[in-house]
Amino acid sequence: MEPLTYTVSEVAELLGISRSKAYDLVAEGALPIVPLAGRRKLVPRVALEQLVGAPVLRLAHARHQHARHHANRRPHDNDDTPGGPRSAVAS
Repeated sequence: MEPLTYTVSEVAELLGISRSKAYDLVAEGALPIVPLAGRRKLVPRVALEQLVGAPVLRLAHARHQHARHHANRRPHDNDDTPGGPRSAVAS
């Protein structure tokens, strides 16, 4: 069963943005929250789905696939990082 709400940190992770940017979106009203007593802010799943125009399950799956793709990526021949292919070439 899918949760009805997400924390702002969870929303940031799902959207691939920083936590502070997610809190900025809440402050701007772009991400509505469920009003609760205290400091905890929860974003309704429905609001998140409306924001991105896709069900959260697909969004979470897409983020997972994107992360897997980048984890399996091979370095490029023109990699300038220390120890990369270009560092072996004498100037």
